[in-house]
Amino acid sequence: MDSIEQKIRETLQQIPFSNNGGNILDSGVVYSLELKGETANVVLVIGEENQSIKDETAAKVEQGLKSVEGISEVGVKVVSSQAEIEAQQQPASGENPAPPEQANYLQEYANVILVASGKGGVGKSTVAINLALALKALGKTVSVLDADVYGPSIPIMLGKRDEPLQVEGEKVKPLNQFGIDFMSVGNMVKEDQALIWRGPMAHQVIQQMLRDAAWPGGDYMIVDLPPGTGDVQLSLSQMVAATGAVVVCTPQDVALLDARKAIAMFTKVNIPVLGMIENMSAFVCPKCGAETPIFAKGGTERESSAQEVAYIGGVPIEMDIRLGSDNGDPIVHASPNSGSAKIFMEMAAKLDQIVTEAG
Repeated sequence: MDSIEQKIRETLQQIPFSNNGGNILDSGVVYSLELKGETANVVLVIGEENQSIKDETAAKVEQGLKSVEGISEVGVKVVSSQAEIEAQQQPASGENPAPPEQANYLQEYANVILVASGKGGVGKSTVAINLALALKALGKTVSVLDADVYGPSIPIMLGKRDEPLQVEGEKVKPLNQFGIDFMSVGNMVKEDQALIWRGPMAHQVIQQMLRDAAWPGGDYMIVDLPPGTGDVQLSLSQMVAATGAVVVCTPQDVALLDARKAIAMFTKVNIPVLGMIENMSAFVCPKCGAETPIFAKGGTERESSAQEVAYIGGVPIEMDIRLGSDNGDPIVHASPNSGSAKIFMEMAAKLDQIVTEAG
């Protein structure tokens, strides 16, 4: 990807900031970076323990960014803590705080579905990509946004892990696989690169993928969120008029507890929860086909009833699902007649029905 944002990232990754070979971007030093025309304004958070290299680091950032084609002016601000920034952003006594930035990206899609989970490791991305492929198999036009900026996995699951994004004119062209347009930060950075971004940087990456991509539009945009209830989820709630969210969970109590937090978050930001999906509902023996409920049984269905949201369905633990994701050919595309693919098809049809009835 040859965009100016990518050139800036590559430049910042060349500026060292530790004794162990780290750089200022991956070390979380860059709090925010704003581009206005040919001017770049950067805020760095450099703690008290590193104050001796504060001026040197700021000078390297200014010099480095001025070397990027398209940037002529650079402003660098250094603070000692994130709390210092937040204190400066507080309104004066008696003033009303400014409302959060509101935007409405992805208007070219009839429905924007956020696929979420309260915790990591529940198979959210696997569910998201197979749901997208199932909706396409139902005749829908579907795109996928991998908003999991800290652990992007969609490029791997779609077999496009080494393919960079391309710029056409002023827009970035999404990649396409199996008839689905998609974009992921995984195609912008090296696969083994640690993505340690503070909230504002994550916000800007998401905004870039929403604003600067030549999304074709269609029936569904499936957004694969990071796990948990953090900055990216809040940013998207401000930037996209989401149709609703689908919460993916496993049956055990610890996962259900975190799923409740995810549902509560969506309620607070006025995004409807369309339903819950139980992943790893039972282990399917590859030899005999017998099902064993390793993580208990029916927990997500009971929780969906308690939360008064739809239970969309349950997906078993099956080797072919895992192999499909690892090999870049998800089971709905690789084995459309398999039992698990049919489950995803049934869930996609139910989700489409829920969306239609809600609209």
